[in-house]
Amino acid sequence: METWDVLIVGAGASGLMCAIGAANRGRRVLLLDHAPRLGNKIRASGGGRCNFTNLDASPEHYVSANPHFCRSALDRFGPEDFVALLRKNTILFHDKKPGQLFCDGPAQQIVDMLLADAREAGAEWREGVTVTGASHQGELFRVETSTEPVEGKKLVVACGGLSHPRLGATGLGYDLARSFGHEIVPTRPALDGFLFAAESKELFGDLAGLAQDAEVTCAGRTFADPVLFTHVGLSGPAVLQASLFWELGAEVTVNFAPAVPGGILDYLVKTKARGSLQTPATLLGRVLPKRLAECFASAFLPGQVNLAQTRRDELEVLAQAIGAYRFIPKDTAGWDKAEVTRGGVDTGEISSKTMESLKVPGLYFTGEVLDVTGELGGYNLQWAWSSGWAAGEAV
Repeated sequence: METWDVLIVGAGASGLMCAIGAANRGRRVLLLDHAPRLGNKIRASGGGRCNFTNLDASPEHYVSANPHFCRSALDRFGPEDFVALLRKNTILFHDKKPGQLFCDGPAQQIVDMLLADAREAGAEWREGVTVTGASHQGELFRVETSTEPVEGKKLVVACGGLSHPRLGATGLGYDLARSFGHEIVPTRPALDGFLFAAESKELFGDLAGLAQDAEVTCAGRTFADPVLFTHVGLSGPAVLQASLFWELGAEVTVNFAPAVPGGILDYLVKTKARGSLQTPATLLGRVLPKRLAECFASAFLPGQVNLAQTRRDELEVLAQAIGAYRFIPKDTAGWDKAEVTRGGVDTGEISSKTMESLKVPGLYFTGEVLDVTGELGGYNLQWAWSSGWAAGEAV
C-alpha cells in the first residue's frame, strides 16, 4: 500500500491550492477525486468566465456561526495574491462590477493554471476514484477508495458542499467529518432562487423571463440588483444574495421600482393631481416593464379606470405592492440551482490559522465543506483559495 505525506480528498479549488502549497514545501501529495475531469465548479463559475475573486473579500461578506473564522486565512492569502498568480501566467481579466474579477477568456484557463502549478510542484492526482471512507490508524490515515486503499500522514477533506449535484457534488465531506467525530452546522442551499407560495405564484405566474432592477430585503439586509421572474418564483442576483440570509418561514420584501424619484406613490399622486386621464397601467408602464405594470394594475386596480377617477387609498395599496411587495417564499429552488452550501463542518472545532482539526491531529478541512459561506461575487472562490493555501502551508 502506498504511503503519502498528504492525501487530499477533492481536487477542486481548495484542494488544488492545498496541493500546490504542500508540494512546494516538499511534501508527497496525492489528490483523489471522483470526477473524470477536474475543476467542474471552477469552469462553471461566472457563467464560464470564472468570477475568481472579489477585491473586497473580508469577514463581513461571509456567513458562519463563527463570523471571524475566515479572517486569518483571508489575511494571509487574499485576492491580490491570487491576482498575482494570474498575472504570472498572463491570464487576462476584468472587473464586471467593482471588485468582482472575471477572466477575459474561458474559466478553463484557471483550471489549467492550477493543474500545471500542481504538476510542477510534484503533486499527483487520480481522477474517477470514489472515496468510500477514511480512518485514523496509528500515525497514518487510511482512505478507502473504489480502486485500492491509500495511506497518508496527513488527510485534507476538500470535497465541497451539496450545491450543484449535476457537477458532481455529494455529501462525502460531511460524512468523513462525522466519522472523525466532527459536528456539522445544518446545511441548506444558498445563493439560490426563491419559490413562490400559491398567492405570489398566481400574481406573477405569467411573467417568466422578465427581469427588473429591484431592491430585495431579507433579515435586515437590502440588495440592489436585477431580479428575474421564473416559472416557479423569483431569481436574479438580488434574490440570490438575499437567500444567503433567509430562514424558512421568513418574510422577504421587494421594491420593484427603486429608481423612481420619490417612489411610486409620489409619482402616481402628482400625476393624478394634474388631472391625467390615462390608466394607472399606462403610467406604470413608463417606469416598469409593460408586463409587470399591467400585472400590478390588473391585480390591485382591476377596473382599470383612469387615474383621475382612482381614489388615493387605492393608489396607496397599489404603490405599496410595487414599492414594498411582501411575501414568504415557499422555499429556495434547491440544490440543483444553488450556487453554494450554507452550513458545514463546525469551525469551532477547526484551527482558523491552519484548517487543522482540533479533535484529530493531522486532519484538515478546506473550502465549502466548512461552515463559511460568502456572498455572491467571487467571495466563495476566494475562500477556497485562502483556506486551501492555509492548509497547504501547514500539512
